[in-house]
Amino acid sequence: MKTALAEKLLFKIMQWDSRKISQERPLLQALSNFKYDEYQQFSIGTRFIESLVKWLNNFKEGEEREIAYNYVKNRLIFISNDQMLHLVSLTFSDLINPFLIKKTAVMLNLDNHKVRKIVNSIEYKNNLRKSLFIGLSDGSRIDQLRRFNSLNNEQVIPTYQINQEKVDDMIKELSETDAGDKFNTVFLIDDFTASGTSYFRFEGEQKKGKIFKAINSLIEKKGTKSELCDLINHNDEIDIYIIFYIATRESIDKLKKEITIWQNQIPGKFKFEISAIQILEEDIKINEENDNDFIELSKQYINNKIVDKHFLKAKNEKYYLGYNECGLPLVLVHNTPNNSLPLLWWTPDDENFCGLFPRVTRHR
Repeated sequence: MKTALAEKLLFKIMQWDSRKISQERPLLQALSNFKYDEYQQFSIGTRFIESLVKWLNNFKEGEEREIAYNYVKNRLIFISNDQMLHLVSLTFSDLINPFLIKKTAVMLNLDNHKVRKIVNSIEYKNNLRKSLFIGLSDGSRIDQLRRFNSLNNEQVIPTYQINQEKVDDMIKELSETDAGDKFNTVFLIDDFTASGTSYFRFEGEQKKGKIFKAINSLIEKKGTKSELCDLINHNDEIDIYIIFYIATRESIDKLKKEITIWQNQIPGKFKFEISAIQILEEDIKINEENDNDFIELSKQYINNKIVDKHFLKAKNEKYYLGYNECGLPLVLVHNTPNNSLPLLWWTPDDENFCGLFPRVTRHR
């Protein structure tokens, strides 16, 4: 659908007069051109305005469409590709380097603020080289992080699942430096978490999640050992730093609490920290005081068919607020998180409802 035709249909279904059109058109065109058109889950040839027309057509004429449109206009947070790349580019200078400086300062018995002396030391260079960078998903953009900061290719891996041949190559490369032959610091990196449940959670006596699997593969355990474990120096405590480009405050707090509980239950020695470049505070979430109209619209159009076996792993009584009832007005350029408001992304196969930013689920 051509943009001009989509605009005409939008103005028609919203029943705007010429004055209203002149107010809204520049904003919509700017949002489309600078951000929303680059959403990667639109079908080929689809643009934001066309998707907006289809989405607004889900609702009744008049008040319902105004509520939906105004929420998108005033509350939606869209993280573009350029913004994600900016967060990736900040990761080393804002989080990784300060951590390595602090670690080296302790070794040299220096104050942290003596940065030049620390970063020029052989100890700092060795600590950097003995740092292993692991992506927890394809959203980690670990390749871009490596290129932005000229990291050695043999200290960066896109996943915690690794074969013995790669392990041998990495150890051989490291042993040819002055740093030694094993890694003593691990950075686990990913793009986004809202609830933390896909990264670490308790299911009865079992532990699940990507962070659990990664750390469990790193630590030395009696009788079993993974390929990843072979890369690590187990003579001292492992330093593990978990980094997200974007995270909610709730998820950071949850992960810290639950990993600490597990840490105290196992014999493996490790220290950990969790940080995010961009932390989303609680006040961005939908709430009944300011967004009751949109909540009521969500209750009306989102039904309990959305509750699948994955939704059942977290809070789901208010399923119309998304996974774990997070209620986020958030869209990422490559996909919309299931923690975001389903009214923005839900496109059920068996119902006539079109999501504004259709989500592709990795569980399909």
